[in-house]
Amino acid sequence: LLLVFKNTTVEKPIHVLRITTDGKQLIQPRDLFLIQEGAKAEVIEEHASTSFSVTTSLVNSVRESYVAKGAELLVHKLQRDAAAHIAQESVQVDAKGNYSISTTTLEGSLVRNDINVSLSGPEAHAELNGVYVLNGNTHCDNHTYIGHDVPDCTSDELYKGIIAEKGTGVFNGKVYVKQDAQRTRAYQSNANILQGDDARVFTKPELEIYADDVKCSHGCTIGRLDEKGLFYLRSRGVSEAEARKLMAHAFITEVVERVQNEEWKAVLTALIDAKLAKL
Repeated sequence: LLLVFKNTTVEKPIHVLRITTDGKQLIQPRDLFLIQEGAKAEVIEEHASTSFSVTTSLVNSVRESYVAKGAELLVHKLQRDAAAHIAQESVQVDAKGNYSISTTTLEGSLVRNDINVSLSGPEAHAELNGVYVLNGNTHCDNHTYIGHDVPDCTSDELYKGIIAEKGTGVFNGKVYVKQDAQRTRAYQSNANILQGDDARVFTKPELEIYADDVKCSHGCTIGRLDEKGLFYLRSRGVSEAEARKLMAHAFITEVVERVQNEEWKAVLTALIDAKLAKL
């Protein structure tokens, strides 16, 4: 339980570290975050393991979050454990509340992240960001739902993935705008790069709109690294491996730059670059 009282600001991020050891384990963490009116909190949730070898462990996590009027909750989630990981996140954001989550997936035999956000008060805002860098046989699902239940709410969603070897990425994002939710502003984007003939990605961005005064957009892209860009870098003396790493880094940077915590951004950048070097 994380309870932040009214008009209280948690000065430093709360770091939750969950470590999976080798063997057959069923781990079922359940969290409840209550951010009262005008309060602010930042949480770093890190999933790691003692070994990156294949494991039969399963992490089945559930979190419920309530962001009250004028409150703010920032969550940074890092998945780099070898276990299968299923996560359910349910969030309610009241008037003028702000909820932001950034999910970075670098390891895991089977990963599924379900995020359901309800914007239930005027001027509530949600920002969902995601990075997934997959290789081997890793499978990662990101399923998101943002419900614009009342007028004058905003949401912004950006997910990017790089998939190599026999990895599989899935993105299914839905923005639902109710009939009374006028003046909604919602943006959603998913972009993917495939490296290799066996890499796969399935993407399905969705908008379901019943109001008539809205500004909403959604889209997705799937492609490979730009060959002309690679040729340009190699013509300047950069090796092919380094050129690919540089272009992949530039592709992911747009998402990582959204992280406001500079120290955590530096940690993420280093981990992502180390992962890209292995592709």
